[in-house]
Amino acid sequence: MSNAELKQEAEKLKPKAVFDHRHPVMYEESVAMGVTVLMRYLAALQRHDLKAMAEQMNFPHASIEEIDVVVIESAEDLVKSPPPSMDVNALPDGGFDLFMGVESHTSDPVRAGLTMSYSRHKADGTKLLVCDGLYVVTNNNGRWGIQISSTIFTPVEFIGIQYQEAIDDVFKKGHDWMEGWSRSDAFLLDSGRSMLGKSVHLYPNITGINSETGRPRPTMDHIFRENVENRLRVTETTEIRPGTYNFEDFRKNVASHGVGGYDFTLYRHDARVVHQSRNKVHVAGGYTRFRKDGTPISTTWGLGVHVRRDLKWGSVGGTGNTIHYDATNNEQR
Repeated sequence: MSNAELKQEAEKLKPKAVFDHRHPVMYEESVAMGVTVLMRYLAALQRHDLKAMAEQMNFPHASIEEIDVVVIESAEDLVKSPPPSMDVNALPDGGFDLFMGVESHTSDPVRAGLTMSYSRHKADGTKLLVCDGLYVVTNNNGRWGIQISSTIFTPVEFIGIQYQEAIDDVFKKGHDWMEGWSRSDAFLLDSGRSMLGKSVHLYPNITGINSETGRPRPTMDHIFRENVENRLRVTETTEIRPGTYNFEDFRKNVASHGVGGYDFTLYRHDARVVHQSRNKVHVAGGYTRFRKDGTPISTTWGLGVHVRRDLKWGSVGGTGNTIHYDATNNEQR
């Protein structure tokens, strides 16, 4: 679908509404292409073919290797120096992988956030480990490819172990972040800013302030694909500083969608840890915004990577948010 076609679809929306998942444009192509790209990537991995793997990736590509963000600038760099999760030359002789399944979590016209698992075996069939992966497939100037990946390799003896500290900490941060916006509490929001080092995200996001210009993002700028060569943004945090929050503008913008005003936000009630290890989790989360009487305004889904560095848990990567439900689209409001 071209930018012109996307704009035509956007013109059919109600004033101030955005696409949600009642609109096929949010998933019809992106999820189908996301799964296709991911299956081709896994097939190339099975064949130990790095060049074929690179053909299913968008560059620069960010791979979250255990707890560190590794940026691969080009297909040539991947073939020359692959990160551990993609190093086919280090695989056991005669071994093989078994595909276990794929799940779709987030999508919009230019992105799909997926998870996939496979098991790894010796030549005699002995099971060695399971690889649980998170993958963000993007459309950059008409080309679908994986732009962010994160993998968790679990030795067979440790499959199924629950790391309650990780679950509790990640969900607490999610709830605190939403409570901070609900109460216009900068101290509570700043309490979640604890992660030093590299992190990676996709630009543009759907909501919030454009970090590059300091101005509100256009409502629909995330859906366009032509002349977009790279959606990846890598941040290096060397110092934890207080955030800058304009709560008055936030409430004004959120309440302006014509559904009766904004009052509070709650972390997604069905949020879950999809994969976990002692120092990394893949989380399907998000939030719902409400009117004062409890009527939902919108529901946003997200897929993220949290790691443990220096005895602290924090986010180092994500898919970019997806508006799953926008009440502004409703016929009755």
